[in-house]
Amino acid sequence: MNGIVGMATVALYPALLYVGVPPIIANVTITVGLLFSDFSAVLSSRREFKRVVPETIKFSTLITAGAIVGAIVLLFSSSKSFKEITPVVILLSGILMMIPKKDNTHKSISKIVLIISAIATLLVGVYVGYFGAGAGILMTAVLSISNDYEYAENNAVRNVSALCAHIVTVIIFIFTMKIEWLIVPLIAIGLFIGGYLGPIIVRYVPSKVMRYVVSIFAIVVALILGYQAFF
Repeated sequence: MNGIVGMATVALYPALLYVGVPPIIANVTITVGLLFSDFSAVLSSRREFKRVVPETIKFSTLITAGAIVGAIVLLFSSSKSFKEITPVVILLSGILMMIPKKDNTHKSISKIVLIISAIATLLVGVYVGYFGAGAGILMTAVLSISNDYEYAENNAVRNVSALCAHIVTVIIFIFTMKIEWLIVPLIAIGLFIGGYLGPIIVRYVPSKVMRYVVSIFAIVVALILGYQAFF
């Protein structure tokens, strides 16, 4: 799933909370594990990546810059506020995936749209560094309005961008946050395999089907986490 839309955190986060890992520590631990998924997804996306190098460089730079800010914000966040904001963002991400992608094949992307997209990319990067659940959906949405590439190609851009962002945030977390290192290998194996298979699946499964399945899953998880956080 992470190699398809970057939703691994949505599944792993409630699982770690269930076994008693505090919210922020769970998030940081998952971020470390995501490096394995990101790396394998990038390897599997090489075919698409060759066609989107300029877009990848631009998008990765903005996402990584925002992620550094988000990681710093996380250092000063409380578990309570973190637990409450998470289901809201996941819910919005799931709803966002329901919105059909406009056909921009025969349209040029305006400068205003590009500026808005750049700002949105920075903000998504901040969220990637802060938490990241559903960030893959947000990145895909921003990419869909800022270029005319196919879903599989934008997925390759997202995979590389996620890897760059997670590398810098993990470096920050290693020196500043507690990480459950015993859990990392347990999630890393599955994430590595899933990350590699994701881009392959994207090549053959209709993106519309994928979007609706993942969005429904995200909404269900958001409702569960919201109930746990507020009731």
